[in-house]
Amino acid sequence: MLTAVNPTLIAGMERGQMQALLAEGRVLNLPRPREVLRQGEPADGVYLILKGRIEVSFIDVNGNRVLAHLAGPGEAMGEVEQFSGRTCAATCTTMANTTVLIVDAALLLRHLAPDLLLRNIADIFHDRLTRDNRLQSLAMFYGAEDRIRIHLLSMTSIEAPDVQLSQTELAGFAGCSRQTVNKTLAQLRDAGIVQMGRGAIRVLDRVRLENAHCGNDRIVLDNSIFRIPEDLR
Repeated sequence: MLTAVNPTLIAGMERGQMQALLAEGRVLNLPRPREVLRQGEPADGVYLILKGRIEVSFIDVNGNRVLAHLAGPGEAMGEVEQFSGRTCAATCTTMANTTVLIVDAALLLRHLAPDLLLRNIADIFHDRLTRDNRLQSLAMFYGAEDRIRIHLLSMTSIEAPDVQLSQTELAGFAGCSRQTVNKTLAQLRDAGIVQMGRGAIRVLDRVRLENAHCGNDRIVLDNSIFRIPEDLR
C-alpha cells in the first residue's frame, strides 16, 4: 500500500522498513469526514494519506475560515508540528472514504535515516513554497472565473477527471462567492465541459476547460499553473 502511494515523507525507505512502519503505525479507514488535526492544538501524529483527500483550512485573526489546500494520496499532514513540538497551524479534515496511516516522529526516526528524513521534509517544503507562489500568482493576475477553472484543472487529471468538492469549497479555494462558482459551473456545464453531481464535479473536456476564458482574449497559462501534483495523479 505504501509502495503504491510512495509518500514524499518516506521516499527512499527500503521495503522492509516500509513493512515495519505499516506494522507499527495505525491504518485508519474513514468512510465519513473527520477532523484529524485542529488548529491551535498539538498534533497527535503524522497522517500519511493512502487514499482519498484531506481538506486543510485555517481561521484567520478576523474569524474567517480559509481553505488552504486539498491534500491527496502521498501527502503528509502534521509532520511539521510533530518534529517542532508546536501546535497545528491549520485544521485537517478528511473527506469521505479516506484512508490514512498514523505514525509519530519517534517511529519515523526509528525506521528512516535522519539525513534522508531531512531531505524529504525539505522536498515537502519546496513543493509547498511552489504551490503558495502559484496560488499568489492566481490571486493577483487572474479573475474569479479563471481561478475557478484553473483550480478544477489542478484538482483533476485525464486519468482522474472527478473531484469530490462542493461549490462552497470551490469558492473557498478560488477566493470568490458561491454565486460566482454556481454561475461559472452552469456555463461550463451548458457548454458540455463539466458535469455536476451531488458534491462532485467531473471534467469532461480538459482542452476546452483550459480555453474557456470568459473574456475576449485567450489567456496562455504557464505550464506550472496547470502542473498536476504527483499526489493527485
